[in-house]
Amino acid sequence: MTKQDKGRLSSIVLALSFIAILAGTLSFSPANILSWDTMGYYLYLPLTFIYNDLGMKDVQVVQDLISQYELSGSFYQAWLADTGYWVIKYTSGEAILLLPFFLIGHLLTLVTGGTPDGFSICYQYSIWAGCLCYLLFSLILLRRILLRFFNDRITAFTLCCVLLGTNYYIQAAANPAVIHLILFFLYTLLIYATLKWHEHPSSGWMATIAVAAGLIIITRPTDVICLIIPFFYNIYSKDSFKQKVTFLNTHKWQLLMAAVIVVGIGCIQLRYWKFATGHWLINSYNNPGEGMDFLTPHLWQVLFSFRKGWYLYTPIMLLATIGIYFTHKRHREMAWPITLFFLCNLYLVACWSCWWYAGSFSQRAFIQSYPLMAIALGSLIQTSAEAKWKLFRYGTPILLGVLILFNLFQSWQYSQRIIDPERMTRQAYFANFFSTKHNPQNDKLLLVHRSADAYDVPDSSITYRQLPPIVCDFEDTTLYKHLSDTAHSGLHSCQADNVEIFVPACKIPYHDITSGEYAWIHVTAWVYPTCEMNENPGSMVITFNHKGGNYKYRALDLEKLSLTPHQWNQIEMLYLTPEPRQKSDQLQVYYWHRGQQPVYVDDIRIDIQVPAK
Repeated sequence: MTKQDKGRLSSIVLALSFIAILAGTLSFSPANILSWDTMGYYLYLPLTFIYNDLGMKDVQVVQDLISQYELSGSFYQAWLADTGYWVIKYTSGEAILLLPFFLIGHLLTLVTGGTPDGFSICYQYSIWAGCLCYLLFSLILLRRILLRFFNDRITAFTLCCVLLGTNYYIQAAANPAVIHLILFFLYTLLIYATLKWHEHPSSGWMATIAVAAGLIIITRPTDVICLIIPFFYNIYSKDSFKQKVTFLNTHKWQLLMAAVIVVGIGCIQLRYWKFATGHWLINSYNNPGEGMDFLTPHLWQVLFSFRKGWYLYTPIMLLATIGIYFTHKRHREMAWPITLFFLCNLYLVACWSCWWYAGSFSQRAFIQSYPLMAIALGSLIQTSAEAKWKLFRYGTPILLGVLILFNLFQSWQYSQRIIDPERMTRQAYFANFFSTKHNPQNDKLLLVHRSADAYDVPDSSITYRQLPPIVCDFEDTTLYKHLSDTAHSGLHSCQADNVEIFVPACKIPYHDITSGEYAWIHVTAWVYPTCEMNENPGSMVITFNHKGGNYKYRALDLEKLSLTPHQWNQIEMLYLTPEPRQKSDQLQVYYWHRGQQPVYVDDIRIDIQVPAK
């Protein structure tokens, strides 16, 4: 075989895989690629270059864009800071990478006479093309990385396993702009530059490492663990550790340059946070219902649950995990970077409170780790190809081939909504296992439907059982200071006015409500207005509280109701409990007064219904 023929088979596999992804985008891609989470990552660009309003002082512009292009169910991508600016909760790394394609889209829009709003058709196609460019570059880099460890045949088979046998395929086909694919590209760049720098330690390759690492961190800050790769590469023993220290010390000025580059890239995000909030460093995910819970990782659910278990829906990655062992035998220089990164990444992914990562097939948060896992999987394939035990030698490629077909079939099921993006259960999984058509009857086996907007509707096909009601009748004078002889029942009601604006909350920990998945909360209360409510507004509030912060906040504005002044009026609200971040989080029900004249509240009753077993 000539040098030019060395990578022919892997080149063919790469080309065919990319064509398959392109074909999939025609069937799977969303109506607008700039929607949902991607909108949040992308929003920096139109706000900066078109609207000159990065702080979103005129937030109605964004709200109108969401409505016009149906970008998401609500504007969850940002929150209002004390400075009066709206803060994008996503970091800016993807926006930086998409900037050239945004500018191309903007130019095309101006030339063709389109609407230069950042989301019209030219922007969509330009960003789509840009994401496919990064996707293609990442595949080329991945192939080059694998060819440094394996022959062409094993590289080709490994590429086929990773690109078609995992959830990478459906993510690339259905949403090429998803953040994890952008990170996949950056990781391939980081790994390749690490390999090249250790061979030829030039400033150019070190700068490439620094740029890739800086962009990874500014894209997803928890991926600071990417630094494990260059620092632990080629360390596998005490002697190799000493040699690595000496090697780094020899090139300490390049390391200093790299540190300056990484910090400089990070300062882009820090400067934005300082501008928007007045603080250099913040937790931009300020919704108390989501965040990192480092002491309670969801390891089992992330790996094995029927809802979104990585090893269940992407079983090839279980074999890749086993392959980590063989990297220690065959490719020691990469063994510890892969091992340490895998363990740290698994822990961080499992610590995210919303561990199911919303609407996706399998665990999308692992996709950026696949360039490393590909080396581990290749090590397994390489070992099996040379094994004397025939069952291992022939069984491994057969099993991998079956798993590729299995993944493609389940990816197709996902595209047809036979596999639900986030509500799967054991019962639904097996009921739909060989299905080729969505059966609405099986939907009742799914987890409860949670609406993206403010309204949840109970499923009439489910039987519920009623729990004993909880009544706040304001008889406890040690808790309620404002008492009135004007009561709906009993001796007392609670007065809200312009001084005491909150009626003390009824608080119930989730574990006292149910041990199950969810409960329906039906709240009724009696309200006595002393004037018209449109002149004296107030709201009945139901929310969950985590460490002093509220999530799944719902409010019923009484000024929107037809309440009669100077008499008791009954109001009611229906509320589906969220997936609690912790079982000790509290349901809170209270009245919030926003007017000047007094209002009396009495007999707040909380009825709880849970699914009958």
